[in-house]
Amino acid sequence: MKKINWKVRAKNPYFWFGLVAIVLAAVGAKPEMFTSWAILAEQVKNLLSNPFALGCVVVAVVGYVNDPTTQGITDSKQALTYQKPKKD
Repeated sequence: MKKINWKVRAKNPYFWFGLVAIVLAAVGAKPEMFTSWAILAEQVKNLLSNPFALGCVVVAVVGYVNDPTTQGITDSKQALTYQKPKKD
């Protein structure tokens, strides 16, 4: 995971949207979960105490972070040189 340009990914809001979506799906997010901090905390506690659910989140995050155009879990040499997300 050292060969991933985390600084550039962190600057891209779409990276965060996808990451949040993975976690919300893993905890089985429903609109009523966000009406109380206590309800949200309980759902996070349930996720952390469930090894299968936590493992699924880890696998999903690795799959999301992985660049399928490169071998292994790395960014390309070109992507590692970016200072900000590339514009097409």
